[in-house]
Amino acid sequence: MANKLFNMKKTLTIDKTKWICWQTPEQDDIEKLSKQYNFHEMIKENMLDINAESKFSTIDDNFFMALAFTKYLKSKSKYVFNELDIVIWKDYIITTTWLFSEKLDMVFNQMSHESKDIKNSYKSSPYFILYKIIDVFYDKTLNSLDKSAKKLLNMELNIWKNERDFVSELINEDLNKIFVKHNFISQEDVIDELIEHLNVIHEKRLIIYFNNLRQKLTKIIRTIESLEEKNDSLISAYNTYLSIKSNKSITRLTFINSTFLHLTILVGMLGMSERTMMTGQENWVIAYSLFIVLCVVIGVATYLMLKKRFS
Repeated sequence: MANKLFNMKKTLTIDKTKWICWQTPEQDDIEKLSKQYNFHEMIKENMLDINAESKFSTIDDNFFMALAFTKYLKSKSKYVFNELDIVIWKDYIITTTWLFSEKLDMVFNQMSHESKDIKNSYKSSPYFILYKIIDVFYDKTLNSLDKSAKKLLNMELNIWKNERDFVSELINEDLNKIFVKHNFISQEDVIDELIEHLNVIHEKRLIIYFNNLRQKLTKIIRTIESLEEKNDSLISAYNTYLSIKSNKSITRLTFINSTFLHLTILVGMLGMSERTMMTGQENWVIAYSLFIVLCVVIGVATYLMLKKRFS
């Protein structure tokens, strides 16, 4: 289930709040956490259930949220699914991921540096830590989408300049975007439910932060949709370009074939029957010479016309 190479458990105390950050835990690790902190059975099952859907639930005094994110694998040039599970109750927050997340590790290190200066503040709330985690994930996603937009622009500028297989690359980009978009769309309802939950538990000071997250989420989804449209436009443009090139090649071959048809007829005439058939016994040398000159003239004329037509 998890990669033991990155299996790591970190603990951070921020004022009265304790954050347990466990990356790539084994199933047994989840079982131990559940017993140690007395999770509700449904929360334990949700943490063990890996799927590509974000979810939100409150059971007794326990708050549980799963967010479906993606992780880009450079070695395979594609995105893979990664789930971030969050459990909050009282002054505890527990986060787990099934694949190692550099983003989550970055937030943990950042909060470690800031923790000494946070005393008796809403910034020590488990929900504020949750905000910081999601905010970094969203910011990094927007940065990644910005890089994708620049990559598409570069492909658009070079689409006519070389013979690379743009279509397969664009289709791969499109599939990645669809995969990423699905995960973020599933988070819309979850973030809305979370904001409503903050109202219920009277954490209104934090609502402004999560409203900001909701706006970033909307921006992410719209950006992905815009990139999908750009992808489709480039695929259509490149297919049109290939069609035009193919038509030019067919035209060139047809033109050459039509031109050499005349030479074929002349050669056929020269090879028919006897050499005296058209010119008589005495004049065949002159006639053959004229035919050869005519072939050369037609050949040169053909070359010049083709050069002018397709240069």
